[in-house]
Amino acid sequence: MAAIFKKILCPIELDRIAIPALELALKVAAQNDATVVLLSVIPQGQPSTPEEDLRRVATDSLRGVERKWLEGKFKHESAVRMGDPVDAILKAEDEFGADLVVMSTHGRTGERREKLGSVTERVVRLSTTPVLTIRPE
Repeated sequence: MAAIFKKILCPIELDRIAIPALELALKVAAQNDATVVLLSVIPQGQPSTPEEDLRRVATDSLRGVERKWLEGKFKHESAVRMGDPVDAILKAEDEFGADLVVMSTHGRTGERREKLGSVTERVVRLSTTPVLTIRPE
């Protein structure tokens, strides 16, 4: 049987909320012999921290994730982008030729969701690529 997915984009926040999405992306990748693309997006407007420092921290963190979860087990790529998270994810879909996006959702509701918005929800609505979401316990 041919693989359905060849490239899986996994936008991750570099905290514990990303672990369920990463685990799910790896399960799908293993079933399809797919490449996993890790994406870290640094929202613009970070107060008083130089962009170069933000990029270095994000790159180092992604390398740590690669070493722990991917190296020697999965084909993988990674990227750090700056800007609006939704725009960056949608552009990365095209840039990397992703045929699946796997993301965590915070599961916010009500006023908190309205104030903060939902990156995952906007990606689901705007993406031309299938998006698989998981809500952490």
